[in-house]
Amino acid sequence: MVAYARRKLLGGERQAVFHCWTRCVRRAFLCGRDRLTQKDYGHRRDWIINREEQLASLFAIDIEFRAELSNHLHLVLRTLPRVAKRLSAQEVVRRWLTITKMAKCLSDDLPVPDPQRVEKLAQDSKLVQKLRRKLSSISWFMGILCENIARRANREDGCSGRFWETRYRCRECTDLSALLLCGIYVDLNPYRAGEVDSPLASRYSSVFPRLQAQDMRKNAADRPDAWLGEFTLQPERKRDEALAYTSRTGRRASDLGILPLSLADYAKLLQWTAQQLRSGRRDTIPQDLAAVLDHFDVQQDAWLDTVEKYESTFGHAVGRADSLVAVAERMELQHMKGVSACRSAFT
Repeated sequence: MVAYARRKLLGGERQAVFHCWTRCVRRAFLCGRDRLTQKDYGHRRDWIINREEQLASLFAIDIEFRAELSNHLHLVLRTLPRVAKRLSAQEVVRRWLTITKMAKCLSDDLPVPDPQRVEKLAQDSKLVQKLRRKLSSISWFMGILCENIARRANREDGCSGRFWETRYRCRECTDLSALLLCGIYVDLNPYRAGEVDSPLASRYSSVFPRLQAQDMRKNAADRPDAWLGEFTLQPERKRDEALAYTSRTGRRASDLGILPLSLADYAKLLQWTAQQLRSGRRDTIPQDLAAVLDHFDVQQDAWLDTVEKYESTFGHAVGRADSLVAVAERMELQHMKGVSACRSAFT
């Protein structure tokens, strides 16, 4: 994906969801066990998770789904520019100074900016306006995360140069149908890579802390998934709109839900999809899961093939075919990869 296309894909201050991914360079397992030296670099995945959690509390961006594998990572991010617009000038500057200090911080600590500098910069209204936009920028989020991990890995290896293969890549999820598909694909990654025996048991995916939190009796702010986007979207509740602007825990941008689906039903769909893909069978989908796919306007017969071929099938965007028209117009494209697949996948 060339740079100009990424800018046009991400363009505009709007609430939108993007699937982002990036891969390590040099040897194949720099985030896991190096096959050549047998040295275990698994602790770097913990670096990444820690930074993701910290960035979730600073940016006006929700982390919807995530997976950290041995040589690459996936993030599904929702931009929330209206959250950034409600922050005070001092809070905007404080967050941004913390973020920029984090890029070069070589420990797990969260840097603390100078209060006097915060007050001084907060007086510059034009600067504050510019920083508000950056707080809901996918490019800045991914850039800070990737730069920090690269610096720490290079210091540990005693070398310099690229840690990541390229700049991050991304595609837009234009609707809830696409978001369900993308979430399942991301949470399946550790299982399909052979790292775990069950997709529900992967510590390095978003479904694991959510299920873990479900079994714990803890304050909402202390839950292991409290920094991830709230899972269940309940549009019938009027107060859900207010949750789009605030976070009770302070560990994420907002408390707005992701999907109109219970975590239990999502986990069941994830597990059944994993079993089918591993076995190579195409069994009849259980009635309750068929109802889930119908609710999201997903073609039942195409579901498994769409998940299996997700990575290679779609281009700059995924969603209902008519929703891709707006993306193509924004990017000034005559043709977009994956349109026919979207017609087959969604009703």
